[in-house]
Amino acid sequence: MYKKVVGISILLLSGCSTLSSDDDFSDAIEEVTRKFNYVSIEAKDIVPIENKSVGASSLKNTSQLVAIYPTGGRKAPSSYMAVELSYFKTSYAYDSVFINNEERKIKPYSVSTESCSEHCTSTQYFTFPIDNEEIVSSAKTGLTYVVKTQNDLSKLSFTIPAGYFQAVLNEKTLQLEHAPSVIQQPVAEVKVESKDSKPVEMSKYWFDEATVAEQEQFTEWAFANRKSISTQLKSDSKSVEMLSYWYEKASTEDRAQILTWLLNK
Repeated sequence: MYKKVVGISILLLSGCSTLSSDDDFSDAIEEVTRKFNYVSIEAKDIVPIENKSVGASSLKNTSQLVAIYPTGGRKAPSSYMAVELSYFKTSYAYDSVFINNEERKIKPYSVSTESCSEHCTSTQYFTFPIDNEEIVSSAKTGLTYVVKTQNDLSKLSFTIPAGYFQAVLNEKTLQLEHAPSVIQQPVAEVKVESKDSKPVEMSKYWFDEATVAEQEQFTEWAFANRKSISTQLKSDSKSVEMLSYWYEKASTEDRAQILTWLLNK
């Protein structure tokens, strides 16, 4: 379902501090979430270096890495980059990313927005996958990704420095070295530890009860209010009402689990 959603503002990109490419990245980690089957390391937003582009240039790019590492050989969500990209309004939109000449389709996490004063600008919000081996290589050479339109009218190239990724790897080492070992735990203990909290359990239940339109409405609102609840979700739907209720009841860790679950729907 989530592939159809064009609605999240993080979400991911609503952190309190934004790094620049010349920072030393000693404090590059925004949040760490530990679950039964993985550790999620969310780096702070960064403004990447814009390289020579074709057909246009960006007005703003804020990128953020969310690295997810399985524990104990268990299945876990995939790592990804989240991007907020603004540019002068055109008749086209960006729909894919190239890394090392490999194309990856982008996934919108919020509806695109427009604003006009003397000129009109468009802003796209999207994610694209990055595997954990690429994070390792990027810690040595940095990461360059190219955002392009379907018709190749425009290509925007950006580079994120190696130190940003090395900070994530340093945090991964720290977290996994101190992660509790559950491989040898009895089956009964494993089941108890992996049980969802009440807000997560009820959010999943009511999400599955909702219509596709209601699911999209909730997803957009949830990601826009990831850090704190700044807007109310208004709807006459019982499903949407209960979704907003349980999401507001959720802890920061619970919300991260709900958002990760939505990304993998």
